[in-house]
Amino acid sequence: MSFLFQWFFDNYIEIVGFSSGVVGVWLSTRQNIWCWPIGLVNVSLYMYIFFGSKLYADFGLQLFYFVMTLYGWYQWKFGGKEHLGRKVTKASTRFWIGYLLAGVFSNILIGWLLFTYTDASFPYWDSFVSVWGIIGTFMQARKQIENWLVWIVIDLNCVAIYYYKELYITLVLYFVFTILAIIGYYNWKKELIKNQITN
Repeated sequence: MSFLFQWFFDNYIEIVGFSSGVVGVWLSTRQNIWCWPIGLVNVSLYMYIFFGSKLYADFGLQLFYFVMTLYGWYQWKFGGKEHLGRKVTKASTRFWIGYLLAGVFSNILIGWLLFTYTDASFPYWDSFVSVWGIIGTFMQARKQIENWLVWIVIDLNCVAIYYYKELYITLVLYFVFTILAIIGYYNWKKELIKNQITN
């Protein structure tokens, strides 16, 4: 019992981050707007965790997530043409071209900066997660269904990174995120089909 108590005490920030992350993503798969305020708790805790682990791109990503969480909260509540909240849509070809160009260029640039000027672990790999995390969050805020496909790729990459960094609780979190992203895709696909029928 004392061992478990000590383990919890040593890892409580990561445990609370884990819990808030799972709840937030689960709510997102159900298009529940409470995913955004819970997301604020999650990103705040992971800013602390990633900075301490010298995953600086991930730390910077959490700062961006904080801002994007506020943006997503607003978009889900007041976004869209009639400001009544967004509905699930597919990303247009124009959006995808922009995402790919921004993703590749930013990944190379940020990876090089991290490699050259910091002691970051896995600078290009870390950069990939961060850049596409930004794109995925923007897509999620706008309720573009493909955000879940982006998250599946990101989350699987994170599982590998956090295994190497021995962040085992966070590793399990991102494995759970992968499962939730698959569920989210199929849940949102049902909503997309329903929206297309009613329109």
